[in-house]
Amino acid sequence: MRTILISAYGCEPLKGSEAGVGWNWILQMAKTNYLHVITRANNQDSIEAHLPKDVKDRITFYYYDTPNFIKRMKNKAKGLYFYYFCWQLGIISLVRCILKQNKIDYTLHLTFGSMWMPTFLPFFKTPFIWGPVGGGDCEPKSFLKVLPLKQRIIQSARYAMNVLSFLHPSIIIPSAKAKAILVRTPNSANVIPSYFRKKTKVILETAMEDTIFTLHKIARQDKHGLQLITTGRLLPSKNILTAVKALQYLPNNQNITLTIVGSGYQKKEIEEIAQKIGWKSNVSIIAELPRQEVLKLVEQSDIFLFPSLREGGSWSLMEAMAIGLPIICLDWAGMSITTDNDCAIRLPVSNPEQMPKDMATAIIKLIENPELRKQMGEAGRKRIKEVFTWKEKGRFMENLFKELDAKK
Repeated sequence: MRTILISAYGCEPLKGSEAGVGWNWILQMAKTNYLHVITRANNQDSIEAHLPKDVKDRITFYYYDTPNFIKRMKNKAKGLYFYYFCWQLGIISLVRCILKQNKIDYTLHLTFGSMWMPTFLPFFKTPFIWGPVGGGDCEPKSFLKVLPLKQRIIQSARYAMNVLSFLHPSIIIPSAKAKAILVRTPNSANVIPSYFRKKTKVILETAMEDTIFTLHKIARQDKHGLQLITTGRLLPSKNILTAVKALQYLPNNQNITLTIVGSGYQKKEIEEIAQKIGWKSNVSIIAELPRQEVLKLVEQSDIFLFPSLREGGSWSLMEAMAIGLPIICLDWAGMSITTDNDCAIRLPVSNPEQMPKDMATAIIKLIENPELRKQMGEAGRKRIKEVFTWKEKGRFMENLFKELDAKK
């Protein structure tokens, strides 16, 4: 078996986002490799309580955290980035010690999965794998003109950073040193300098556990009603306003409701638009809920709207597909990889003013064709089973290791 040293700042069972990515990728790689994993000290209790027996002997965890005065900065504005930089600096001596005491075949920077945040693993002589990393996805250029000024400035800066990525040490150094670069989306692949792209592979970091398939869309008793649902923070980047504006173009003789699960400063604006277009009584906003309660709402719904402008691998999108809902989303960023034309109606991002009408057209198409809704839901469920399970991530990594082994 190979022996891999992994930097996994985020690694925790029963969590989503970076913590869930770190935990699940590590469990899969441990099936065929010995792992030395460096993670945060506050993950220790949860990891030791949930570490499966079948891989326990193949994973050695090392728990590190910064001094308390640095940890206290983590909760301040932008303090996370400084704290993370210090954490990466702090593990250098630990990495050096592990490499000295063990024969390590590869080092892997797993989480945080941002290409703009540093890792110091490339500075060691052991063959290095970087990713999967993201950070190259911006909101579509066509939307810059309709975003609030602050968001417009931020997104314009992101586009500029992408163009100038060949000057950024956090991208140049790992790209140059890595034996393989894993990126989450094609947009992120384009940020990698062209002379390093031949060793770049696109793979979304997110997947679903097998237990998700015990859930399934619940057949509605009300044959005349239709329940739309969307989830996400109520912020401009999540583009929930488009879903609400789309309602005004739907037939008003239909019993259609929209449930929005999320919170954020755009709540008042969403309510005002719903009132203005005469749909206030049909739109309900529910603050953030525990995952299981959100999944129950998704099960009881008919169509999942996902108008987000910038995502990598979205847990909520994959969950809706696994449950068996047809999807309406943007043909952009991670959504264009997660879905295909069999399970989703994917909207063009060229015209933000037209998008609510395009979304309404897609909704009407699904309203009028229950059989199509069923077929798309089944196709999404099948796609998650075949492409986006943690086992598939494990198979991908094992194939990558074999490919790199052959080049030694």
